[in-house]
Amino acid sequence: MTTAFAPTLGTDHLDSTQAIVRRQVEQVQRVWRGLDPEALRPSFAAKVAPVLVSAISTGQINAAALATPYVAEVLADEPAPAQMPAVVPAAFAGVTTTGLPLASLADLLFVRLLADIGAGMSTADAVLTGLRRALTYAATEITDAGRTATQAQLIADTRVAGYERVVRLPACDRCIILAGRLYRYSQGFRRHPRCDCTMTPVTREQWREANLDNHPRALFDSMTEHDQNSSFGAGNAAAIRAGADLSQVVNARRAAMPVAGRWTTTQGTSSRGLAGTRMGQLRAQPGHRYRMSQLARPTAGQLITDFSGASRPELIAALRRYGYLM
Repeated sequence: MTTAFAPTLGTDHLDSTQAIVRRQVEQVQRVWRGLDPEALRPSFAAKVAPVLVSAISTGQINAAALATPYVAEVLADEPAPAQMPAVVPAAFAGVTTTGLPLASLADLLFVRLLADIGAGMSTADAVLTGLRRALTYAATEITDAGRTATQAQLIADTRVAGYERVVRLPACDRCIILAGRLYRYSQGFRRHPRCDCTMTPVTREQWREANLDNHPRALFDSMTEHDQNSSFGAGNAAAIRAGADLSQVVNARRAAMPVAGRWTTTQGTSSRGLAGTRMGQLRAQPGHRYRMSQLARPTAGQLITDFSGASRPELIAALRRYGYLM
């Protein structure tokens, strides 16, 4: 007997992730206020950058660590395999979704801060804009690490056929139209900056069932008219209330969310790193997909994209090989 869909567990998981995000962005916000307008460069380098990198990295590890127990809880009523791979939380930390080291992200924030001032913005306004940007970056990278780790765990758990997208209000129109949609376990997760949607594992039996509670129209109908107008625009919301299809309305308004392109990272690929050790063992093996001489490994999200047409054992082996699964 299989369990019913578990969007409630998905929202609980989202709550836990958001609590981690809040703790870390509060650190960033506190330290950012210590920026000295008369000495931006030294105060940023000494006070802000180290805390920013540490806060995001810690948040990534903590968010990724939720993945294995979360998937296990959702599938608690399903017979478990004898040996279950588990994600390595630290493997999802230290880099951005695009594979940049977090230190480079801090550098980018400072460059954009100086660019705003150079464009004529007052230092006070530029610092405030930079703070908003830093909080967006931090929240996005932590949430993305947790989501990618969850997907890696879904792939590793052979009971899972795919995942259901869980959207909790308030949410943007692009996310609302994806609520409840089913995706194969290896399909990339569509998101935007500061997107906090999550995924719930779906077994093969659940894949054939309907879950009407987690559906775009149900979400729309549960919103107040004011919230509908805010998310979709007054005219579009009125059209939807009159019976128009949500997806058609939203897709006519703006393009679909992109999935990140091809990215790699050198994080963890030194000879002493877990991924570096495993990658080194591949140098003598013919037919591997990546040139090890580059000392770069694909991010977990990139691996999932690259192996989307491969068999599940191949994808699990690749995630293990590059240090994302134990």
